[in-house]
Amino acid sequence: MNRKGFTLIELVMVIAILAILLLTLIPNIITLINKNDIKSCYNLENSIKSAAKVYVTNNKYDLGFDCNTIKEIEIKTLIDSGDLKLTNNELVHPVTDVKIEDGKVFVKYNCTTKEFTYDFSLQCE
Repeated sequence: MNRKGFTLIELVMVIAILAILLLTLIPNIITLINKNDIKSCYNLENSIKSAAKVYVTNNKYDLGFDCNTIKEIEIKTLIDSGDLKLTNNELVHPVTDVKIEDGKVFVKYNCTTKEFTYDFSLQCE
């Protein structure tokens, strides 16, 4: 007889091959997602530092920097001034999904080099 269709052995082999492919792909996809979260965390950290640089550049005389003094700039201040732009009106840590609007950027002015240094960390890993 010439019947069209698959035998049971053929179906079991296809399912086994698909299972092996899924077992190798899923851990790789999870690893890529975690790496992407960490990379976006570092990008957010750099964006916050850049916003602080813009804020300090626009307000350095109002902030009153002295030699080697450390000033705290709240992230909420950066958002309110428009220097830190948000897409959905909330700032969320990419890895932990916690709001981080309560954080602070520490800015220090060095008189000998005449440069500002910015300290802010999100603990991305």
